[in-house]
Parts: sequence; structure tokens; C-alpha cells
Amino acid sequence: MGLPGTTDPSVYRGLRGVLDRQPEITAVQYEPDSIIKAWLRATIDPDRIRPPTGPEAPELRVEWRFHGDAVYYQIHYYDPNTGFNCGWHRDDDHPDLGPVHFQYENPTTGEHNHERVQFSKTVPTEILWEAGDRLFEQKLPTLIGED
Repeated sequence: MGLPGTTDPSVYRGLRGVLDRQPEITAVQYEPDSIIKAWLRATIDPDRIRPPTGPEAPELRVEWRFHGDAVYYQIHYYDPNTGFNCGWHRDDDHPDLGPVHFQYENPTTGEHNHERVQFSKTVPTEILWEAGDRLFEQKLPTLIGED
């Protein structure tokens, strides 16, 4: 993590509310603490995702920053059991892919990729809701596959 710009406490409250309503997520906390709120860490129940994983709980990290008129964010999933990670990033790391890209790395299969994406919404909470749906309904089952 470590995007340019500043945070907005009201945006983080809304993002936390979205994560609290995601059925796969069991806990959400501000990092490094509830005063600074640099990013959010969501703990995922390893038995609630497809394919199931475990025994350690995967995490979803969410960071949102504002720099002038620019918006930067990362919504990134990490499974400590397999090393699989993926996420949506709006940053300057891959300008050839446009403003937002999806990336993943699967150490088990050696697969990795970066691809251009877009969201149908522009409000942070709506983007996070759409990303959560894509993650749990499409990306994890497709990129990891059922056991």
C-alpha cells in the first residue's frame, strides 16, 4: 500500500460499512489504527469462499486516496495459505492499461496477469461493492478453480 494523496474519513466509514455487509468477511479494522485510518483490513472466513482455503484467513486490503482531482485506490485480496493475490488498482503503475487495472498472481500455477478494467460506478462505496461481487462470484472461482 502507499498511494499518493490524502484520506477522507467519511469515505473510509462508508467503505467499512460495505465490507461489514459482505457475507464472506468476518472482521474489518482500520490500519494502522482507528485514529489514522490509512487503509482497511478485512478478514475473510476461509470456508465462505469458493474454492475454500485455510487454515489461515485471507485478507482484503482497501486503500483510497485523493490527490487534487485524482482518485487512487487499491482493493487487494491475499491468501496466506497459497500466496494467491489479486486486486483492482487505480494508480500510476501501469499507464498502458488505463486508469484502472486488475492484476493477479497465482504462485501454485505460475500464472499472473494485468488487464485493463472499468467499473460501472464512480462512488467509492459502489466501486467496492462491485469489486467484492466480482472477487467472490467470478475472480476467485475462475482464477483458482474448484478443488
